[in-house]
Amino acid sequence: MTDPLFPTAGSTGDWDIATARDGLRKELDHVRTTEGFPVGDDDAIVDASLPPYHATCPNPFMAEWLERVRTTDDERPDPGPFATDVSVGKGNFFYKAHSYPTKVPHPAIMRFLLHYTRPGDVVLDGFAGTGATGLAAQACGAPDAKTKETIEGELGPVSWGYRRAVLTDLGPSASIIAAGLNLPIDAAAFDIASAALLKRFDTELGWMYETTHSNGSPAKIEYTVWSEVFSCNQCASPVVFYDVAYNASTGRVEEPFPCPTCGAEQDKKRLERRLTTVRTPVGDTTSRIEMRPVRIHYRYGGARYDKAPDEADLAVLDRIATTPLAGPVPDHEFPFMHMTHERAPMDKKGFTRVHHLWGDRALHSLAWLWTEANAESEPLTRFALKFWIEQALWGLSWQNRYKPTDHSQVNRQQTGVYYVPSLHSECSVRYNLEGSQPARGKRQTLVKTWQQTPAKLDQVMISTGSSTSIDLPDDSIDYVFVDPPFGANIYYADLAYLIEAWHGVYTSADDEAIENQSKTVPRSLGEYGRVMARCFAEFYRVLKPGRWMTVEFSNHSNDVWLTVQRALEHAGFLVADTRILDKEQLSYRQVTADSAAKKDLVISCYKPTVPSPDIAAIGDGDPQTAWAFITEHLGKVQVVEGRRGEAVPIRERMADRLYDRMIAYHVSRKIPVPLTTTEFYEGLDQRFPVRDGMYFLDTQVETYERHRLTFKELLADTLFITDESSAVQWLRQHLKARSRPLAYSDIQPAFLRELGNSLADWEQLPELRELLAENFIQDDDGRWYVPDPKKAADLEKLRTRALLREFETLTAGTGRIATFRSEAVKAGFDDAWDRQDYDLIVAVGRRLPADALVDEPTLRYYVDNADMLVR
Repeated sequence: MTDPLFPTAGSTGDWDIATARDGLRKELDHVRTTEGFPVGDDDAIVDASLPPYHATCPNPFMAEWLERVRTTDDERPDPGPFATDVSVGKGNFFYKAHSYPTKVPHPAIMRFLLHYTRPGDVVLDGFAGTGATGLAAQACGAPDAKTKETIEGELGPVSWGYRRAVLTDLGPSASIIAAGLNLPIDAAAFDIASAALLKRFDTELGWMYETTHSNGSPAKIEYTVWSEVFSCNQCASPVVFYDVAYNASTGRVEEPFPCPTCGAEQDKKRLERRLTTVRTPVGDTTSRIEMRPVRIHYRYGGARYDKAPDEADLAVLDRIATTPLAGPVPDHEFPFMHMTHERAPMDKKGFTRVHHLWGDRALHSLAWLWTEANAESEPLTRFALKFWIEQALWGLSWQNRYKPTDHSQVNRQQTGVYYVPSLHSECSVRYNLEGSQPARGKRQTLVKTWQQTPAKLDQVMISTGSSTSIDLPDDSIDYVFVDPPFGANIYYADLAYLIEAWHGVYTSADDEAIENQSKTVPRSLGEYGRVMARCFAEFYRVLKPGRWMTVEFSNHSNDVWLTVQRALEHAGFLVADTRILDKEQLSYRQVTADSAAKKDLVISCYKPTVPSPDIAAIGDGDPQTAWAFITEHLGKVQVVEGRRGEAVPIRERMADRLYDRMIAYHVSRKIPVPLTTTEFYEGLDQRFPVRDGMYFLDTQVETYERHRLTFKELLADTLFITDESSAVQWLRQHLKARSRPLAYSDIQPAFLRELGNSLADWEQLPELRELLAENFIQDDDGRWYVPDPKKAADLEKLRTRALLREFETLTAGTGRIATFRSEAVKAGFDDAWDRQDYDLIVAVGRRLPADALVDEPTLRYYVDNADMLVR
């Protein structure tokens, strides 16, 4: 018998949403204390949900669903990090189906899913937004012909087939959009119902959008231009901004302009804001900026015209002002939000309550549309109608700008902000919801979207709540793809408030993973980092060992990038590849330094299978654990980089980066580091084949050598000198590549060319002679060569003592350390870690430049983990 909560896969006929909603209501008390539970009453939460697949609260049915659909784990070769260039446009119906602050086109995500997963695998997106990951998972099972051909041309043969997805997001509005794109909506039913709704609207309220043509015949308004009215700062007379600033011959707003009363030269900045008392259809009054209708754009006989409002048009507005609303609207006061009270002080313009954001005509229209949509008896069609109508909430508000130079832009509002422009375009309902070209407007776009959707039942589960607490078992997810919030760039909860107010379910903003620059309710970068760390820790918990996570991250500062790196490291993830997403060239490339500020990044990381050893049993650390980890890490890193006939060095395969990763693995797990630098480099040479300065597993060498035959030399130098460690590694590689010792004069020119301008600002790099003397051996002729392991160990002991003496000079001060020798600080931190003097590491670490912790992962590992131990 079919479980009433989980109907037959692919069939909506036996999906009893009413019964499932009763089941959700019974579970609310069990999930109410879960982090990220939304703000709203139970009725609103249940009504906005489509259980069991979608809930505008933490979904209580996810674990049950996962247990039912999970496939048996099987042995599979590791795919390695995804390293194929991607070119994906945004011109598909699904991308355009609903506005949202940030979106990733689902065909781009399909590439990652096809690389990392197999049909039937379960994917998690913990910052799901509009649900593109779920759509991509289903599109892998039903790709359109063009996308399939393009992807196979890029990736070669792939395993097509449906993947399943768990989508979770803190915002109810985001999860509602995700449900609209990931659940099977009946396109034909929506087409019929939406067309009928507009027809009824025209019958009952169409008079609000009628005007008269010059011959007296009725005409349909497309949009009305409203202008803010200011006061002249010289004579205090009213100044209608449109009348003085708009040039009809050029179609542009031009400044400065004369006051129409006194002639004083003015511009918008010098004018004084003019407030007037306005009574709204709800019945309250507010002192609001004065707005006046100045131009009506309408259609008559298939042509477009415009005119100034006449007495009949103003009479229609007066009639609207005295007409009762057709249904309830959100009329409560705006809570204090950064975007409405600080970034754009809406309250100072008189917009203090939610319904104030719409003019009388728009508010009447939305009240009628929302009420009628709620009266639809079929739950999925009702959901679809509201999904459609809510897309007009911003466009029908006072925030819609009039841009006279671009007719196609009159139905646009500034994205990412609350802002009431001085020139407002008040669109008609049909113009907004159907468009000036109905076949291409919102309504038909949704019809086509749902006609073409790959969505089936039982493929996707959608939850609303914080990713710091996900109701899934340990080691249960096959792959994680996330596009997390990035610092203070976007205030998702603030921007979602307008739509969520109509549903009556609001984001729990206290749990939002953003850096909040509000002066009244600030959230620091550190707090943002702690939330991100908890989310990544939860992703780590549910991800199967050995499986991958992709983090797409739009980075705008080193501080935020450092915070994300720390969050990943604290969770236990190991980074195998970081690439820069080049949106100009629509491709992404390998990052050659840890610092990648102001870039869009794609981070490939994995959950290691090497278990953490018993610290009590291993004492000073177990070298075998280190080598087991390096073996696994090399198995995860891509083998070749570049197309046939060319090659780029793979940074993750170089000795110093492998040493950094080994340090990170041990320090983040509070395990003593078991190998000195010399022992580590000696062990690398003994255990792993090296080609072009890069280390491989035995099973990988043949693949690289086949590729090696297709090119003469690497496209870029194999090691960038950014600090002392990379300088020593460059010298080591340079000397080993020659069959004989080299004189100083043979080394210096190449070293200086390589050094160039890449050295970090904070690095005090010793002179070349000092680097050679501390790390290499001279023969009788004064030529330099790489020492054998025994001599290298002796050299390291002498060098370490010298570095520790230099580190002691840094510990004596208290101020900021602007420049320093990084190897001295590493040696000092390593020594302090062994002595468990974590306070010393933290004290010195806090004095280092922030960029140093971004660029030098080993320093960061020591400082972050010592800080956790001393809290």
